[in-house]
Amino acid sequence: MNRPGRRQLSYLRVADAIEAQIRSGELPPGSRLPSEKDLAFEHETAVTTVRHALDVLRERELIETAWGKGSYVRDPSQ
Repeated sequence: MNRPGRRQLSYLRVADAIEAQIRSGELPPGSRLPSEKDLAFEHETAVTTVRHALDVLRERELIETAWGKGSYVRDPSQ
């Protein structure tokens, strides 16, 4: 059975989990997030799901991505 909403829930779940790590200080400002592949393994999901989650975190202005270098936690004072 195809559940179109399931993918949306997966990437939001991953985004919310990473946001919780940022807000708790586990991932402080300036810290580099693990690679997309490592995040997919950690959250037991597909790399495409992680990419969508990172898009959400960028929209929430919690991370910045330097293409080819990785994603970093934004400094909230900037």
